Order: sequence, then structure tokens, then C-alpha cells
Amino acid sequence: MVDPSDWRLMGQEKYLRGVDLCRRTYRRYPKNPDWDHDHCAFCGAKFMIEDQPNALHEGYSTLDEYRWICLTCFDDFKEMFAWRVVPTPAEGV
Repeated sequence: MVDPSDWRLMGQEKYLRGVDLCRRTYRRYPKNPDWDHDHCAFCGAKFMIEDQPNALHEGYSTLDEYRWICLTCFDDFKEMFAWRVVPTPAEGV
């Protein structure tokens, strides 16, 4: 059980509680491919395609790939946020 005063909790329940997530390799946000990275919605860890120090290349994302969650934060908050892991949608969805 996660402590409700955990520093990573910053109101994400408004937009992440009960959402479907899929585990996938990071790729640029399809609606804005000029973005070169994203951050974990909880701890701020950086997701990138390129090999940079401390960059993550895999995690959980919302189905639209707008929000990303690192593996550690997913494990820590999956019960609290009641996420459902679904298969990765087909490319271009």
C-alpha cells in the first residue's frame, strides 16, 4: 500500500484513475512527433527513443500515448489507481 502523502502523488487521480493502460516501447507522441521525450506522470523519469543517460525506453501509457508511467510507479500505484492493462493497440490507432 502506498502512503497517501507520497511525493509522487500530485492530483493524478483526476485523469489517471481507472484508465486502461498498455505496456509498450516508447515512441514519440503520434499527434505531435516533434516531441522528443515524455515524462512519467508520477516521478518525472524521462522516456526517450534515443539512448541518453537514465532515459527509459519502455513503460505503460494511456491508449492515446499522451501519458506515460514508468515500471516502478506502475507497480507502486496500480492498485490505488485501479488500472486495467490491455493489449497494445494496432499501430496508427
